[in-house]
Amino acid sequence: MADKDIILAIDIGNTNITMSTHDGKDWGDVVRVKTKSKTSVLETLNKVRQMKFTKSVISSVVPNITGSIVEGVRQISNKNPVVVGIDIETGLDKASIPPEIGSDILCNLIAAHKLYPSEYVLVADFGTAFTTETVSPEGKVLGVTIGPGMMTSVKALFETAAQIPQIRLDIPSTALGRDTVASIRAGVIYGFMGQLVGIVNQVEKEIGHKLVVIATGGFSKYLEGYIYVNKADVKHTLEGARLACLMNS
Repeated sequence: MADKDIILAIDIGNTNITMSTHDGKDWGDVVRVKTKSKTSVLETLNKVRQMKFTKSVISSVVPNITGSIVEGVRQISNKNPVVVGIDIETGLDKASIPPEIGSDILCNLIAAHKLYPSEYVLVADFGTAFTTETVSPEGKVLGVTIGPGMMTSVKALFETAAQIPQIRLDIPSTALGRDTVASIRAGVIYGFMGQLVGIVNQVEKEIGHKLVVIATGGFSKYLEGYIYVNKADVKHTLEGARLACLMNS
């Protein structure tokens, strides 16, 4: 890639459309648009028009708006964006990639294998869904877990329990909540930490190797230094998309 190339990476998730540009050294500011907004495509393309970039890449798990954003970016830039999927070059063992794998999970694996090419790596993505995905030093996709994410769980609790308030998820100071809000925070956050511990332990048992653990998603910023997390990076999925762009343009 020429030094002057700037890559625009767009990650279309179930909750947010996240985008940023990378100049070959650093990421710019991250811009977010609510995916379920009736004007999400228009808002996204308006943001894109304000960005300077020479190449682009799009990862999406929301098929009904993917085509409109891909076409919009193409018209704005006069170039076809790279669209992340199992048919592109990923740097992974293609035969090991499950046909149903989500493009966000694929991006996570691409970045994980690039970052730690000689390690077994598990990425824990705390998004709308809580996913973990594991890759071997040979670039083989070993498997994935998928469950409800933190805010998805809280929303379900709020909608089904009459006396549960809507809350913001902050790190609790104790697991011994003394009021409803503190108790929910402790239950959800320590509960998800426990899930991560359990999954890491089980995967290590099954593969017979220690894992390097990367956390991404909005909650990951709280996890750096936690015993099971070697690296936390909210831009990890975007980084995987950027690497996919480099390999396919």
